[in-house]
Amino acid sequence: MIYKRLLSPLLVCALIQAAMGRQSGSETAAPGDFTLTDHHGAKFRLADQRGKAILLFFGYTSCAEACPVILSRINSVFKQLGDDREKALAVFISIDPQRDTPQVLAEYVNYFSANTVALTGKKEELDAVVKQYGAKYEIEKSDSALGYHVSHTTDIYLIDQRGVLRSRFKHTDRAELMVAGVKRLWQ
Repeated sequence: MIYKRLLSPLLVCALIQAAMGRQSGSETAAPGDFTLTDHHGAKFRLADQRGKAILLFFGYTSCAEACPVILSRINSVFKQLGDDREKALAVFISIDPQRDTPQVLAEYVNYFSANTVALTGKKEELDAVVKQYGAKYEIEKSDSALGYHVSHTTDIYLIDQRGVLRSRFKHTDRAELMVAGVKRLWQ
C-alpha cells in the first residue's frame, strides 16, 4: 500500500520532467543570439529580450497542420499566465521567407492573443537560427495551389530570462505543462 502512495508521485514527477525538458530538467548552453526582421520590418535581436521567458518555434503562415495548433496552444499558455503574460514572449520564426513577408506575418499574428513577435529574414539567416536550435525544415514541391509546402520541426523551445534554452516541448504537449515550465523560471 505504501508503495502505491510513493510510486504515484514519483511517476508523475518523472513524466513531467521527461515531457518538460527533453533534457531531463537540466539547462543547456544558450544557443546564441540572433538578429532577424520582425513583422513590423524592424530588426529583432534575441539578446534584447533578456528578462522575459521566451517560447520560440519555427513554422510558416500557410501551414495548415502543426502551426495553427502550436499558436493556439501558446495562446492558451498566455491566457493561463494571466497578469504574468507580460513577462513572456512568443517568438514565431518563419522558415518560408519567400511567402512570409513582414506584412503577411503582421496580419497573421493579429489572429492570436499571445504576446507574439513573428520573424523572417534571408534564407541564410534563417538557416543559421534553425541550426542553432537543432531544428530542421525541408521545402517540398506539391501539387497544391501554393506549389510547395514546408516540413519542419514542431517543437517549442523555452528560453529563460538569461537566454538559456531550458526546455523543449512537443507541439502536442498540453498548455498546462508549458505554463508550469514558464512559471518555474520565475521561482
